[in-house]
Amino acid sequence: MGNWRDSIPSKWLKAADLDGKPHLYTITRFAVEKSQEGEKFPAVYFKEEAKGLRLNVTNGKAIERITGSADPVRWPGVRIVVFPTETELRGETVDCIRVRAPKPGTKLPAAPAPEPEPTPDVNEMTSFCDDDVPF
Repeated sequence: MGNWRDSIPSKWLKAADLDGKPHLYTITRFAVEKSQEGEKFPAVYFKEEAKGLRLNVTNGKAIERITGSADPVRWPGVRIVVFPTETELRGETVDCIRVRAPKPGTKLPAAPAPEPEPTPDVNEMTSFCDDDVPF
C-alpha cells in the first residue's frame, strides 16, 4: 500500500484502483453529483467498472476531444482509456487519473460467457404427465 488514503472505501475511482495500468472503459452515463459538503461536480460511469470517475477540467476536456462533443448526452457508448499517473498540486507530486482515446484496434476484453440454461430433466417433466388421460 503506497498511501494510507488508498484504504478508504470510495464510490469514486482513485489512481490506486487502477493497479498501475491503463483500463479500457465504455462510458454509460454522465451525471452531476453532489459531494457530502453539497458541492456539485460532473462524473461519468462505466459499463466495466462499478466506481464512477469524478471529472476535473483536464479529464472533461479530454473526453470532449475524444467524443467530439461538449454535450455529455453524446458520451454514452464511447470507449476511453483511464490510466494512473502523477501531477503537480500545490507544489507536491500527487497520484491522479487521466483519460485518453484508445489506440486504433484496441478491443475490449471478451465478456464472460453467460451461464448456460439448465437442461430440463426428462424424467422430472414426465412425472407431471397423467397416464390415465386417454389422449
